Amino acid sequence: MSADDPKAPSRPDVAALLAEVDAAVIAKKSRGLYNPAEIRRVEDAAVTLQLDPDAAAMAGLAAYLRETWDAKVCDISTHRAGLAGRLVVGAKRLMHRLTRPYLNVALARQTAFNNHSARLQNLLLSQVTALRLRLDQSEDRFSDVEARLTALERRLYSGNAQAEALLARLQRLVEDQSPAGRLAPGAAREVAEVRAANRGAAYLAFEDLHRGTREEIKRRQSVYLPHFQRSIGPQAPLLDLGCGRGEFLELCRENGLPARGVDVNPAMVAFCRERGLDVAEADGLTYLRALPPGGLGGILLSQVIEHLDLDQLSELVSLCAEKLAPGGTLVAETVNPQSLSTFAGAFYVDLTHNKPVHPEAARFLWRWAGLGDVQILYLSAMAPEHKLEMLPGGTDAPEVAGAFNRNVSRLNELIYGPLDYAVVGRK
Repeated sequence: MSADDPKAPSRPDVAALLAEVDAAVIAKKSRGLYNPAEIRRVEDAAVTLQLDPDAAAMAGLAAYLRETWDAKVCDISTHRAGLAGRLVVGAKRLMHRLTRPYLNVALARQTAFNNHSARLQNLLLSQVTALRLRLDQSEDRFSDVEARLTALERRLYSGNAQAEALLARLQRLVEDQSPAGRLAPGAAREVAEVRAANRGAAYLAFEDLHRGTREEIKRRQSVYLPHFQRSIGPQAPLLDLGCGRGEFLELCRENGLPARGVDVNPAMVAFCRERGLDVAEADGLTYLRALPPGGLGGILLSQVIEHLDLDQLSELVSLCAEKLAPGGTLVAETVNPQSLSTFAGAFYVDLTHNKPVHPEAARFLWRWAGLGDVQILYLSAMAPEHKLEMLPGGTDAPEVAGAFNRNVSRLNELIYGPLDYAVVGRK
């Protein structure tokens, strides 16, 4: 039946229907057709209901209630014709006349129930609308707060950049004036220390962005605990050289290992001390030189050796071997240059990196320093979904598929190999 057919049923006017319902309810209430206790119960239930129903289900319920709220008595008719039909209709009318008093009571109660159900769904819809409006307003407020934080962050970074430029200019001026004896002794050193402290705060912020969360780093560094637990003792503590934010020092404290840290970055040192960690602010090589030989049960160099040049690295490994007690362990974690993915992210993202150290070069340095039982631990494996996919088995050309998969395997090892490694040696 088309929409232009005059016999087609017209769509109900919902607003007019609801107005008619309200008017009918008011009129019937005035005649006492509704039970006041039941009305109060339904209205209380509508007020206390605080759920946010499914939108599609709610729309279907609303449509059904609007179409069927009024419990009308059906028309009395029959499909039979002639005398038989008239007798049937007459019998039905007689029955209807006899049962009307009882039907009116039941229909009134049903109409009241239907009407209150319709009102209830209207209340629910209004609550849903209000809740969604409040949610939209909350999202707008969150967006506004995020924009303000972004503006504050830009102002902060701008201030850091201005401070770095002023400190660099001041350092040049002091260095120019120092040879002429126009400045107090040590002025150039003090300016350099202030500038280094300013950069140290920037590096702490950089690690928060790119190093990973402290919990993630603790989880990754827990692999070193067994290597130190068998060599460390109360009189031979562990030293975390370049301890950064102190993740491994916290691991040691949680596992009953005596440990202290050293870091040249004053911001890192302050960060660790706030957490009750034993950390000294010093250059690692300078600190090691002042220690007595054979006093350490273990030394950890986590993401340190890639920051050094060859002379510094050679001296560092030799000093570490000298300061270890017999049976002590030296562990160094660094980026893995055998994985080309390293150079797409971890290595070059850090401006303080000098050059990567190949695992076999590290193994040689450990052995050259007199350390034995040297092993390489490959860490931070790439997730399978980031690697090249191989052909499935059962192909029509198994030899071609085998060669293809072998080449894919080589590429995965070269490009998507472990991102880090650790070299471990015992004295």
